[in-house]
Amino acid sequence: MFRTWKVMRFCAKTDISIRFYRQFGVVTNVQQKCSPTLFVPRGFRPTSNEMPEQLQSSPVTNAVEHEFVECGAEDELLNNRKSIPNLKVSELLKAVPRSKLKPERKSSDEVRESTKPAHKKTAIEKDTLQMLQHRYQDSRVSEERYDKELKVRYTILQPNDDRHRDLMMLLGSRKYREREKQLVLEGRRLIMDGYAAGLRLEAIVTSDLKLLAELKFKNMKQNWPILLVKRQTMMEWSSLATSPGLIGIFAEPSNLAELVSRNAAGSKRLPVTVVCDNIREPNNLGSIIRSCAAVSVQEVILLKGCAHPWDLKCLRGGAGAHFRVPIYGPMETYQLPDHTRDGSLFVVADNKKPTDERNGFQWKHYDQIDYASADHVVLVIGGETYGVSDDIRSFIQQLSKPVEQGIQDRKFVAHIPLANGIESLNTASALSVVLYEMRRSLLQMDGTT
Repeated sequence: MFRTWKVMRFCAKTDISIRFYRQFGVVTNVQQKCSPTLFVPRGFRPTSNEMPEQLQSSPVTNAVEHEFVECGAEDELLNNRKSIPNLKVSELLKAVPRSKLKPERKSSDEVRESTKPAHKKTAIEKDTLQMLQHRYQDSRVSEERYDKELKVRYTILQPNDDRHRDLMMLLGSRKYREREKQLVLEGRRLIMDGYAAGLRLEAIVTSDLKLLAELKFKNMKQNWPILLVKRQTMMEWSSLATSPGLIGIFAEPSNLAELVSRNAAGSKRLPVTVVCDNIREPNNLGSIIRSCAAVSVQEVILLKGCAHPWDLKCLRGGAGAHFRVPIYGPMETYQLPDHTRDGSLFVVADNKKPTDERNGFQWKHYDQIDYASADHVVLVIGGETYGVSDDIRSFIQQLSKPVEQGIQDRKFVAHIPLANGIESLNTASALSVVLYEMRRSLLQMDGTT
């Protein structure tokens, strides 16, 4: 019976090709151990061009040839070093800056931590850190170019640029936009509406330079940067299912009331205040603001629970109407009297219950209410699911003064008749129906059309 060392010596001297990738026999195990390919240090194993002919024809060499080429020295070395107990690769990775252009801005906590005595790195930690820096640092720099056809200068924005990170934060966080006092308008039409309304354009982000030809501004002089990003990046940043490929960054107006009054200087304001209660869908709220601007109401009040008026989807639904009608809120219910007048006519648009006359409200069809009987009309509209809340109805009842004669005629529930079993309209559609009936009634009293 042969001893193990004799088998090993025999196999080492015999030229036998390896037939299987992994076998459990003693002889084949020794053959794999003594293979000339495995004598080469890890990460530097030769490719098929550098192997001997007898090894190139072996099945196992063909099976793992692609793996040898793809697996580099750094990959294998990092995988080996992850198993070292005292070497924390994840902690070393935190010290690797992702950009070679500018150091990242540090917070006060990070500055305080950096003043502490640093841990003295060992030789293997220094070597691993150098490998991580070489692997993860992006050496590409943002490049400025000039397009002769469009006659514009633009910048190809790379992910390691600080502006790339700032844009990602700006598009993803409303609090960040409020802090930076900037507005984001997406799409050609919305950008042009914002520019026509008098907003100051600060930057344009696009994924295709050809889309810039669609932006036809009057008296345009390029005094803002144009940033070109990848299509995939634009799709990730967009708030829409299909990105239009254009995003405009505008400065928030310092005096929004003055901007609104300047844009609506040629239209007569109707004595109507629209109060939105619990309109949670940004697209619906944008459509409501758009209808209010089209009818030219006096103001729009948003109660707490509504979507934010400067949400990206709400801005897109408004189509530039945010800069043509005064918007207040979201605010608490107790602040509502600051925007109403004594003797105002209150109208609640609600189709939930037929002949609903709770809290002293009179139930009437929307076209049978005499809107011109008061100097000021307050129209309250709620969400499509729950309608106007009972708290708002009770609060309107408190605002009315029962000592006055005929006060019951000052509170109405406007009903819109529907057919074919339809229970309700979309919130913005119902508001538009009631608003244009108000407009017809009020203008008819003034003798204008």
